[in-house]
Amino acid sequence: MVVHGTIVSNMPELPEVETVKRLLASQVLGKHIMNVDVLRSKNIEGDAKVFSESLIDCTIESISRRGKFLIFHFDNNLVLISHLRMEGKYFYYDKITKPSKHDLVLFGFEDNTSLFYNDTRRFGTMKLSTEDKYLKEPPLSNLGPDANTDVSVKYLKGCLKNKRIPIKQALLDQSIIAGLGNIYVDEVLFLSKIHPLTPANRVDEKSLKLVLANAKIVLNKAIDAGGSTIKSYHPGKGIDGNFQSELNVYGKKNEICPICGATFRKIFVNGRGTTFCPHCQKNVAMPHVVAITGPIGSGKSLASEYFRKHGYDVFNADACVHALYERKDVQERVLKLVKELNGKFDKKALKDALVKNKKEKQKLEDYLYRLVDEEAFNFIKSHKEKDKVVLEVPLLFQSHICDYADEIYILSIDKKIQKERLQSRNINIDEYLKLNESYYLQEDKKKATAVISNDGDVASLYSKLDKIICDK
Repeated sequence: MVVHGTIVSNMPELPEVETVKRLLASQVLGKHIMNVDVLRSKNIEGDAKVFSESLIDCTIESISRRGKFLIFHFDNNLVLISHLRMEGKYFYYDKITKPSKHDLVLFGFEDNTSLFYNDTRRFGTMKLSTEDKYLKEPPLSNLGPDANTDVSVKYLKGCLKNKRIPIKQALLDQSIIAGLGNIYVDEVLFLSKIHPLTPANRVDEKSLKLVLANAKIVLNKAIDAGGSTIKSYHPGKGIDGNFQSELNVYGKKNEICPICGATFRKIFVNGRGTTFCPHCQKNVAMPHVVAITGPIGSGKSLASEYFRKHGYDVFNADACVHALYERKDVQERVLKLVKELNGKFDKKALKDALVKNKKEKQKLEDYLYRLVDEEAFNFIKSHKEKDKVVLEVPLLFQSHICDYADEIYILSIDKKIQKERLQSRNINIDEYLKLNESYYLQEDKKKATAVISNDGDVASLYSKLDKIICDK
């Protein structure tokens, strides 16, 4: 027995459905149907008995595709429209075979071969129509043009001009453009340098032209590679789609962007997991982000306050951490991470414990980075109408919050002057310097727009900041 099949776990997109179409065309074209058994009528649109009886004595003449739909064309003018949904698949058998529990529709051919529609999650659909009607009625009449065809910028701009939804959500709308799903929208937006949350009506013509060009390139490459093998998708038994090896961003959360070195982020756009580069993919509806960092005593707060006086709203990471420490869930997590606290949350004891135990310090920082990162991102998103904001983050690079910044300024300070300034703060200087010794190690000067020396007085610092502010 030879078994071929198409297995889909992530909802198959245009390349995967095209691969299925080509595989089936090599297996069942010219096959004459002798019997049809519908084992689950809910997958059939319309009367299941009529569906079965109508296809008996039909011959499959061709198989086409429209968006993510497979279309079987028969010799008697009938058309079968099939949508695989999440896990629909077709298995072809070259001899009589008993169905499994997930085989829902069975097509038996005159030569004793068969084609089984198998669907573990049972979301797939089948509908009968005719050659003269199938493109004029739902579901195909609701589809926009295929994304790998010559879609005009004028058409796409017209569809998006009144849509304030994120561009990612708009490109997933099959009535606007057909065939793009979660995987390939992420890829197209990355190549086009567009943030997935950018309002659709704010994407300019130049960027829309890139979207359409990259959609064709990505989809056609994926078709040539047989689609992407994601989770349990395979174009056929013993066959893998190979395009997943060429994916730039999809499924690569926390990996490094090969273009800029930033860390890929994952968010959810209208409920869909979305991976993007926060540095390469800018949102034109988001404010211009200036990030300030540097070791303790370097003047970060002075700089931030000066920016605030000039109209910038400021996110302070230290203040964010203090607020987080007031949350009960955070306190409970800290107690689990820092064993020396012995079940009692106390900031002074926490500081002492972190000085002694670098491993626990690292674990706590990793946990806090995630929370502060989320707060920083929400801060930026909440300032859509503001054209400029500042992020003041001591460990800017280690936390990867630097990825959100359009400009980065590192405040540097001579260690002797640093100690002199800290003496006026009535704190344990050595203790703070131990906690902050990694600040110098995190100063990635290649990522910084500029390094500002703050060894002088306040007036000197303000004079240097004036040059930055005046350039905006």
